Amino acid sequence: MASEVNQSERNIADQLRSALVDRISPERFDLWIPAETTWTWTGDVLQLGFPSDFTRQLAMKMLLKDMTAGLVELAGEHTSIDSIVVVPERKAADPPDAASAERPALKIHAADSDARTPEREPFETPGQPERSALSQGVAGGYAQATGGGSGSSSGGQVAPSQPVSNQPTSGQPTGRTGQPRIENLWNKFVRGESNQLAWTTANLVINDPGRLTPVLLHGPSGSGKSCLLEAVAQQLRIVRRMRRVVHMTSEQFTNDFMEGLRGGGLPMFRRKYRDVEAFILDDIQFFVGKKSTLTEVKHTLDNLLRLNKQVVFTANCSLNELSGLGNDLIGRLRGGLVSPLFPLDEATRGGLLSRLLSDAGVEVAEGVVVRLAERAAGDGRVLSGIAKRLMAVASAHDGTLNWDQSWNAVYDLVQATQPIVRIGDIERVVCSVFGLASDSLQSTSKMRSVSQPRMLAMFLARKYTPAAYKEIGEYFGKRRHSTVISAEKTVTGWLSERDDVPCGRGMSVKDALRHVESQLQVG
Repeated sequence: MASEVNQSERNIADQLRSALVDRISPERFDLWIPAETTWTWTGDVLQLGFPSDFTRQLAMKMLLKDMTAGLVELAGEHTSIDSIVVVPERKAADPPDAASAERPALKIHAADSDARTPEREPFETPGQPERSALSQGVAGGYAQATGGGSGSSSGGQVAPSQPVSNQPTSGQPTGRTGQPRIENLWNKFVRGESNQLAWTTANLVINDPGRLTPVLLHGPSGSGKSCLLEAVAQQLRIVRRMRRVVHMTSEQFTNDFMEGLRGGGLPMFRRKYRDVEAFILDDIQFFVGKKSTLTEVKHTLDNLLRLNKQVVFTANCSLNELSGLGNDLIGRLRGGLVSPLFPLDEATRGGLLSRLLSDAGVEVAEGVVVRLAERAAGDGRVLSGIAKRLMAVASAHDGTLNWDQSWNAVYDLVQATQPIVRIGDIERVVCSVFGLASDSLQSTSKMRSVSQPRMLAMFLARKYTPAAYKEIGEYFGKRRHSTVISAEKTVTGWLSERDDVPCGRGMSVKDALRHVESQLQVG
């Protein structure tokens, strides 16, 4: 009988927790409620056990009204909330810490929900604050939802020093609305030529946190930034045993900051983000135009850099295109390590698609993956959609899917995501990359600073547009078709050379082409 009562109480506590998640969103729940928090329902009292007094005060400050309202809806007005600090068990060799003694419980009655946050003891800042693991936010990027790729290390590449356990550990995030997420995201990340530098950067961050800081990973949508970022956060928590790793989107940071401004909770907000071991922020381009938030980000970054803490940011474009962040923040990022990601190359697309199909249990005929990778855009999310479409088709067919079945199933997805490139688009991007005036490539100038980019533009126009040699020559200053043929052969020769051919602005021909193709969303 007692076991049935205990089970019933646990069910009520779980229902209350789920109701709060639905009420305030999973992102906000993960932000303010630590993973170690215990939920206990006894009689008419909901007791929350927090791992530290800091997290208890922060959660009560930001979520008290929502928790009280949700409790009234589910259990009626004659209920109350207790919040206590559950001190973790210490090893016998550890001396007792007087500061870790249990604080007085904070009791709030649901009937008093109209009142503001009850008065508390003055907020203390101990020399060694207790640290609790923050759970992961909502997964971002294609590989989180779909699995990612083969991350096996090859010769000459450094791997994290410890394997990830298959069992949850203290500090390892677990999902609250489903099964614990314990897959090794790092080993499932598909790396290739398009993301090798970013992967190497992330590996250095994991192996020696704080040495390279700040780090900025930038690239177009679907290149794997968010996936790599979540893998880094997971490895820092599990392999490096970091207990204070903040990983969130820039939108979540902004919303948190605005709530702190409205509620007078800036001291708690700043302690939350400055008393960390690693600060990982996705999509910092969101801050453009938000002056107050940018100022707070800059001061937070300065504080963390002074303490040599690891900072990792991502953006969907390069620093040259993020002038809206202000010279101060951009200057600090330039002083760190900036690593680009490009649209997934064909080999990486094939590896990712093969992994996605394998994880989904979909069998396709030999050569299907290669042909699909040739036709698909360099966006990992597109490949995820292709894999899911093939999974649906495979469920209606027995055996292996052949090429015709596969192509007929995903033709519309592939065609809809193919970028439409015009000669004018190529001209615009090439001029932007080389810092030329918009009409330079159509001029009669034969200066190397103009003629070399013009040849690259002709090469790309021939590669990515259906235009004939004569049409391309006419566009670029009414030149003959033989000039375009010569430019195509010259650029092809440059690309085949072992040594990089310089082409101005500190770039090689290969670098320039990759930058242009990245902005055109091709390649």
